Amino acid sequence: MKRSFNVHTLALVLLLAVLGALLALAGLFIATQHKQTQQSLGDIETRYARLLGLKASVAELDRGSQEATALLAKHAYPAAQDANQAGNDAQQRVRALFAGAGLDVVSIQVLPPKAEKSFDRIPLTVRLEGQLTNLQSAMLVLGTQTPTVFVDGFSVQTMGFVRAEIPQRLGMQFNLYVLRVLP
Repeated sequence: MKRSFNVHTLALVLLLAVLGALLALAGLFIATQHKQTQQSLGDIETRYARLLGLKASVAELDRGSQEATALLAKHAYPAAQDANQAGNDAQQRVRALFAGAGLDVVSIQVLPPKAEKSFDRIPLTVRLEGQLTNLQSAMLVLGTQTPTVFVDGFSVQTMGFVRAEIPQRLGMQFNLYVLRVLP
């Protein structure tokens, strides 16, 4: 009888040990899940706060988008316009600008467009002759063009002999370009 008492006691102790181990594992699992859930909630809270901030600034973002669109229209031809049309328009505007400033347009050439990021870059090469005062007034007007005509480079040289009693005639070459938004 004493032996069965020990076996029953041993079985009961083993059963309690197994139950205790299962309870400890369950507690460890719950603690780990709780910790992961807390971390996930922290991440979600920061994302939610960012979303609330974006939602609160929708009007400001829309205004900024409209300003960016207006600036883009000021500096580049629209995507709806063909690159050849944009080049021809720029060529006519540049010719009229320099001729209106009193410079002689010797030649003007539109070169093939080159794709750069979100734009077509349409180069123009212009050769001119005239006086320095005419060049200065042309450069002032060039800065006011819309869409913008950008100066990539230029060279200016004197033509003929330099004499103090008459204004010096200059030969000029401008490398210009305009931008067109890519579709």
